Amino acid sequence: MYRIILIDDEPLILAGIASLINWEDNDCTIVGKSTIATEAKNMILELNPDIVITDIRMPVLNGLELIEACKQEGCQFEFIVLTNLEEFNLARKALTLGASDYLVKLNLTPEELCSTLERAKKRCQLKRREGNGLSQGPVSTIETVQAYLREVLLSKDPSLVPVPELSPKELFSRPFAVLFSLCPNHVSFNSESSPYDFRSISGQIRDIVAKISDRYFAFSVLMEYDGKNTYLLAASLKDNRKLEAVLPEFVNRTAAALTTYFELGAVCGASQPKDSLGEMPQALEEAKTALEYYYYNSSSPLVIFNHQKYHVSQAKNFNINFFKKDLSASIQQNDSARLRDIFRQILDLFSTCKPRKEQAISACINIYTYLYSFFEGDKEDYQEIFPYTINIADQLGHFTCLADILKWLESFCDKLCTLLSERKETRSDTLVEQAKVYIDSHYSEKLALADVAEHLNISSGHLSNTFKKFTGVTMSDYIAGVKIEHAKELVDTHKYLMYEISDMLGFENPYYFSKVFKKVTGLSPREYENRAGRF
Repeated sequence: MYRIILIDDEPLILAGIASLINWEDNDCTIVGKSTIATEAKNMILELNPDIVITDIRMPVLNGLELIEACKQEGCQFEFIVLTNLEEFNLARKALTLGASDYLVKLNLTPEELCSTLERAKKRCQLKRREGNGLSQGPVSTIETVQAYLREVLLSKDPSLVPVPELSPKELFSRPFAVLFSLCPNHVSFNSESSPYDFRSISGQIRDIVAKISDRYFAFSVLMEYDGKNTYLLAASLKDNRKLEAVLPEFVNRTAAALTTYFELGAVCGASQPKDSLGEMPQALEEAKTALEYYYYNSSSPLVIFNHQKYHVSQAKNFNINFFKKDLSASIQQNDSARLRDIFRQILDLFSTCKPRKEQAISACINIYTYLYSFFEGDKEDYQEIFPYTINIADQLGHFTCLADILKWLESFCDKLCTLLSERKETRSDTLVEQAKVYIDSHYSEKLALADVAEHLNISSGHLSNTFKKFTGVTMSDYIAGVKIEHAKELVDTHKYLMYEISDMLGFENPYYFSKVFKKVTGLSPREYENRAGRF
């Protein structure tokens, strides 16, 4: 594995290069990054890398001066320079000093970076064949602590993980843990934007946060915690400063940077300082507790563990299914006022029961998929309005508190109410068609208005008014008309007695059948049969 150090005075460029390729796939590992040339020199002398990739033009000490200074100290490494279009003279000078290659920042692609690395690696191999060999380099303190923390995270019993010896020990005295989760600055049901791809910017985020950490802490290690949007920071304080004084400023500075570059926010849960690195498992548990407390009590983006008590849902299941009947009716009736009232009850249930994050997300997805099903088979195209469920799940998973989940539900309700209002104003009510389909399929039964309304999960009064409005006839008259049309077909066969036809079509008795038949056709069933026989 070839050990790489990256140097550029612009943090975003540094982060961009670090995340441009999968370094391990190219048999490389980044052992250090810096935005300050003087700091980079000490890093190179300490870590003894195989390849250095450095910007040419930097303040105080430019890239060429940095390389020359390190070479004078006896360092043996290959180096690649980063340049802008107008700096070709400096790039040529770099080649005369022994640079493997140069890369133009504006035109840099993953393919070009990989091919340039291959040339530098071949030069490293040549040195090895000449007897110089590849430097193994000392394992850095950062790498040691990262390896220890990874074992702590993965171990079933973190207390059994061996604690590494660090030198100097005072550098990592009074360590503490911070878990910080990234979250969207604006919470809403936004169907137009795709879920935020946190992994694509993870390298840039780590670089920015790491640089800010260097200003506040004597030592810090930053690593991914859950593979999604949460990171673990292990650090120690400078000069016995108080955690309560340092962390708020660090969190504010980090949040400002994330907002500026990515329009993201961050919330943090921090442990109390510990006596030694061996107590980091306990520190991690405290940080997790603090972050969990924030989920239920999101008044401040920073929670420092102080034995806070937070609500823990005792329910194994958080069930919202009993709302579905009313939700269905409000959608089918295009009743936005009723829908909003039901959502208000759902939000009250969330606020009262305070479900765990997993329960809250599951309930939201349940509501979303159920309500989307009423639009899925519609003649209108709602695909652009309703994202795929997996995207909704991803969006909900990035929320860090129950309050944000409730905001999302409110926003989803607003979107649905707008849709219902538009549907009610611009198109005929689908209830009429649904009612007709049901009647046509069940005409042989003792069918009444109440039966159809129950099937459609709406009130008889609403169905009656809507049906009359769009058809001009009452529901009862429509049912009678459908039954008599089928009765006429049966009469024309001359196979059945009238009481048999009455029974086949669900009439209460032959007398009532005859009465309805005459009302619809103007003839009694017998008169109709005799009349039909003359043709």
